[in-house]
Amino acid sequence: MITSEDISAALAELGVRAGDICLFHSSYKSLGPVDGGAAAVIAGFESLLGREGTLVVPTLSQVDFKNSYKTWYMDKPSDVGWLTEYFRKQPYVYRSNQETHSVAARGKSAYELTYEHTAGSPRLCPFGEYAFCNTSPWQKMYDRNAKVVFIGVSMRYHTMKHMHEGIFLESLLDAIPEPQKARADELRGKLRKFGVEGLWPFYDAVAMQAALEEAGLVRHTTCGEAELLCVEARPSSDEALRLLNATPERFIGQREMLEWIAEARALAADI
Repeated sequence: MITSEDISAALAELGVRAGDICLFHSSYKSLGPVDGGAAAVIAGFESLLGREGTLVVPTLSQVDFKNSYKTWYMDKPSDVGWLTEYFRKQPYVYRSNQETHSVAARGKSAYELTYEHTAGSPRLCPFGEYAFCNTSPWQKMYDRNAKVVFIGVSMRYHTMKHMHEGIFLESLLDAIPEPQKARADELRGKLRKFGVEGLWPFYDAVAMQAALEEAGLVRHTTCGEAELLCVEARPSSDEALRLLNATPERFIGQREMLEWIAEARALAADI
């Protein structure tokens, strides 16, 4: 059976350090038998992060997702794994107030990360325009270069990818000059919104993981029966955005979305 000390040692191999902000995505069962269960996994993280560090988990709504904005409440269970729900219910844990993509956090920066999730400027997103806005925990974790750990899952579960997608689209629309504003508004109107069909550049996260591997931005280790991965939020996000801008067809398979991107770029060039 693995112990909390094994968890700490594996995280240290991934480059997680005392004082870090650390978000994890997880499959608890992938670890195999754990001496102490979920509590030992959380203890493994927090003993390494120390008093100056902060542990963060996603507490997303996925069950009956289409009704999230009607049914969500602050104590609604997390739908993304036992570890996230166990942690959410622990003492001194703060949760952000967003219906689809909340997080829970404990530690020095927990309140700062989770406070006013929806208070900022809206950002393009098919799950609601404040899910990944500029005051969201996702943006704050980018700004503070959090470590993002994956336990027994690939970067297909990298929730921050949706923030990348919104930033990518906004950069294309912002580059369109004022004389083309009417057409830019038409392009914006074609994008997917919560509960409304439309276009969205859901990128292939497995392909992006491979590209980030090539760039040397993904660290690997094992713990128990699980493979663990780790990226730093800022450099990995910056590289993902660079790659989306350079070769969108490498990561986006939807023809209509690629045509949308091509038109936005053509309008931006028509100065």
